[in-house]
Amino acid sequence: MNFVPIRFRILSPLLAVLGLVGSLHAQDASGPIKMTPEFPLVFPLTKNGNDVTLKFPVLINPGTVLKPGMVLRVIYILTLSNSDGSTDLELAHHGDMEQAYSRTTSGTDGQAKMPTEVAHEIEGYRRTVWQVPNNFVLAMAQYPTDAMHLIYSPSGKDQDLDDERFSFLDGLFVGLPNGKVTVLAVEDGSKADQAGVKAGDEIVAVGGIPAENSLDKFAVAFATARDKAKDNEAAGYAMTVRSGGDGAARTVTIARPPSLKSNFLNGL
Repeated sequence: MNFVPIRFRILSPLLAVLGLVGSLHAQDASGPIKMTPEFPLVFPLTKNGNDVTLKFPVLINPGTVLKPGMVLRVIYILTLSNSDGSTDLELAHHGDMEQAYSRTTSGTDGQAKMPTEVAHEIEGYRRTVWQVPNNFVLAMAQYPTDAMHLIYSPSGKDQDLDDERFSFLDGLFVGLPNGKVTVLAVEDGSKADQAGVKAGDEIVAVGGIPAENSLDKFAVAFATARDKAKDNEAAGYAMTVRSGGDGAARTVTIARPPSLKSNFLNGL
């Protein structure tokens, strides 16, 4: 019999249901994200009665800011794959997210329904509620990060649920711990890591656009700067950071991969 550490034995019934043990790396070879500091340990979870919420706002993907008061329900990955081997809901169903969950057609003849077994699995996840932060920490430490979904309630109400993927901005996990856009962790080997951005740095501006102490404005500035660099065939885009939040400001360049056009020209 395989040895299972005690912390897994304590949660084993729940983990077995959610597929946390045994088949994680079979879903995605990339495995959990590796950050400095470790991502699960800096994710600002806290208890609020029977709910898990956040101590301060964080950006979990370029379009999603999680805020205190929002109720985090469950983190999951799909244990069932689509015919192409992916676990992307948009590929499983050609309609929108709510149509996919309800297993209805998207309203256009010929468009696919989400496979019934996938829909049932999603329904189960949406009804699951984790009431202790340790479950989230354990999941984040185990799951393949680029396949990891979070179901949460922006209003705290059961009928108001969102499902979002984790996706970091060129390796940055960013939050608003003290009213300033702050780097909480940096993905090892990422573009941000290679540029010298460190945990604790305050992000002042991206591409010359001020972050203005707002995660939403930072996300817009980030997208604008990266798109502009792509359109101009630039080697990267500038990010102004302040060490430790109170040190001297410095500007770093976040590299972007060369386009096919650049590669072609470089080969001439």
